[in-house]
Amino acid sequence: MAYLYHGTHTGGIKVLEPRSILHGTNESVVYLTGNRVYGLFYIWDREHTMGPAYITAGIVKGRVIYEEQFPNQLECFYKGVSGWLYTAAQSAEYLPVQNREDMFYSSLPVAVEEAELVEDVYSALTACETAGTLQVRRYLEQPVQRQQALTDKVAEWIRQTNFFAGDPAQRAFMMQWFRHAWMRAQES
Repeated sequence: MAYLYHGTHTGGIKVLEPRSILHGTNESVVYLTGNRVYGLFYIWDREHTMGPAYITAGIVKGRVIYEEQFPNQLECFYKGVSGWLYTAAQSAEYLPVQNREDMFYSSLPVAVEEAELVEDVYSALTACETAGTLQVRRYLEQPVQRQQALTDKVAEWIRQTNFFAGDPAQRAFMMQWFRHAWMRAQES
């Protein structure tokens, strides 16, 4: 039997409820992935980061790739964070997410089959990197041109959203973690 994963900071869940919004719609869904490593990135602690989930990972040909957009992003977001990786049996009822490899969604509640406590997400992710199931593109290991391109990309997004004027939580998060991109956005 094939399984899907759902990562969250919240423990004690027996049934995953549709609480996320399906991209491009108003439909409430539960997101699931067939890739255990990718599921780890969704163990997000809002209190630790002081903001909403900001995942810069994707699955390409079965391999998870995480790209930092500022120095030590992976460690900043995940070191010391604990949470749960829930497992559910794959079902034909779960639909694939458009243009996203190994991602699925359900508009109905999803029964949990197993729950795995992840004591430190950063340690779990670095173990995956060592095992070769995760590639981390560290900001500081990128050429200067790529670092600038990443910062420019985030700065452009900040400008396009008018510095998150209508979303104070996102604004505070971006100002805290993406200082260089924020300053670059202000320069334009």
